[in-house]
Amino acid sequence: MNFSKNPLIVFYEVTRACMLSCKHCRANAQKKRNPLELNLQEIEKLAKDLNEFNDPKPILIITGGDPLMREDIYEILDIFNRYKFNVSISFSGTVLATPERLDKISEKVKNVAISIDGSNDKIHDSFRNVIGTFQKSMEILGYLEGKVNLQINTTVGKHNIFDLPNILKLADNFNITTWDLFFIVPTGRATLDLSLNSSEIIQVMSWLYFVQTSRNFRIKVTEAPFYNRIKISGPIDKGEIFEYLTENSDIEMVKKTLHVTRDINGMGVTDGRGTIFISHTGEIQPTGFLPLIAGNVRTDSIKEVYLNSPLFVNLRDPDKLEGKCKSCEFRNICGGSRARAYAVYGNYLKEDPSCPF
Repeated sequence: MNFSKNPLIVFYEVTRACMLSCKHCRANAQKKRNPLELNLQEIEKLAKDLNEFNDPKPILIITGGDPLMREDIYEILDIFNRYKFNVSISFSGTVLATPERLDKISEKVKNVAISIDGSNDKIHDSFRNVIGTFQKSMEILGYLEGKVNLQINTTVGKHNIFDLPNILKLADNFNITTWDLFFIVPTGRATLDLSLNSSEIIQVMSWLYFVQTSRNFRIKVTEAPFYNRIKISGPIDKGEIFEYLTENSDIEMVKKTLHVTRDINGMGVTDGRGTIFISHTGEIQPTGFLPLIAGNVRTDSIKEVYLNSPLFVNLRDPDKLEGKCKSCEFRNICGGSRARAYAVYGNYLKEDPSCPF
């Protein structure tokens, strides 16, 4: 695949409505749906336009808010299935996820992602700001196991850095395909005080390296592309946090070069480079964490926007980077989090302030 011509992943935020009020929510999710959400006719147009990215089609991830807040979520999934997209969905651990709804969802998607941000009610529920979400999320994972490919999403921050070995143990109890760890970007409701510093990040990533070499499921990170450097160069296995994480985990300290997802030009996936985000009102963005708008699917060709808008063109060009990212030998496969640079500096091309190198 060539990321200058085709995205690898398209995220579609079908709604910002959600029953939860999570501390890190980049969408500032609300209890009620926005009347300006794309309707089914507009979603049909979106699917048709996305279909122009062919050979291969991008992976489509349905997200929110909580997609289950839309009564027509099954019709939405049917639309993308008709165009033969590989559809995944991520929804919240709430009372909306009944067995009947889960059965219908599992018939229409191959992949489901559920968030687990702590290994117990106290940590997870306090982060999600609703009591009972941890138990409900665990029930959903158990119910869907064997019916779809399961992914666990974990937002990593000050609230759970020392709980990560326990979350790993929970992940081991389910037959998951992926553990996706989100490193907080201070946007939406997320604040810098929730985020890890660069020393903490490098120690967590060095631990994740050994988790990956010890497990069959995939370790994925979001908004921390410098993990790709760890995959190639190996971990920096020192520090009190690293020692705590490894001592409390069932892992083997095996070193080897890990696979890095990249295109034919050697470019790794990062904000706007291999990714597109479509908001609930049709706005076209690089990712949900980088709230810069390059167009709207109601009026613009999404393919044209991805290929030719200055925002996306700049994001795909490592020569446009500034600061230490510009001179880094790993800028092609990493490039830093453009979303975090924008959130902290107001400039999406500046260096990633959380980069530990």
